[in-house]
Amino acid sequence: MKVFMFHNVGEPPKNARLKSLYVKPEKFKRWLNLLNRLNFRFVKPQELEPTGKGVLLTFDDAYRDFLENAFPVIKALKAHAIVFVPAKLVGQFNRWDYRKVNAIKPIMNWEELSFLVKEGVEIGSHTLTHPFLTKIPPPEARREIEDSKKLLEDKLGVEVKSFCYPYGDHNREVVEMVKKAGYQYAFTTIKGTYAQSPSKWEIRRIYASGYWTTLRFLWECLK
Repeated sequence: MKVFMFHNVGEPPKNARLKSLYVKPEKFKRWLNLLNRLNFRFVKPQELEPTGKGVLLTFDDAYRDFLENAFPVIKALKAHAIVFVPAKLVGQFNRWDYRKVNAIKPIMNWEELSFLVKEGVEIGSHTLTHPFLTKIPPPEARREIEDSKKLLEDKLGVEVKSFCYPYGDHNREVVEMVKKAGYQYAFTTIKGTYAQSPSKWEIRRIYASGYWTTLRFLWECLK
């Protein structure tokens, strides 16, 4: 089974850097419809198995273009998705990298996230402020991990079971913090399948590049 990592589903701004982060809406729709026709299952984290024809869709950073461009496709196919939210930046923008990527990307607000929860989209934590967790003092890292879970649960009224390491940055100590905080699953940026993942708190994913062709996406699903 494969876990795919998306960021933006939308048209990249003209002057944006790292345009591979953007999967154009028509391409995203084509990819998911292809998986549906080929009888792939869109699974939840608890349904992940070492083998099988299952795909889990994950979306980092909770950008508004998920609601505008990705969610309608996901809903039409009755698929499942996890959106990882930097909890203290809800309703703001990508403060952590807007200079690097030369683009200000709006993050969904609480009302929009609540709507997605009601529609069956799973909300996961992406910390409070999207830091490199191994590069800040351990007490600060623990607060980012624990308080983001509490804030999301308080605001949205659902249990937050999944966590995503910002930038994929983690070590043994950070993984233990995530476990102790009560998360049942955590996702990295290391490329690989679920079967190759060391544990449920170090799940490997495949970065879905906006530069991919449909054939390349299909190859990543089948290999």
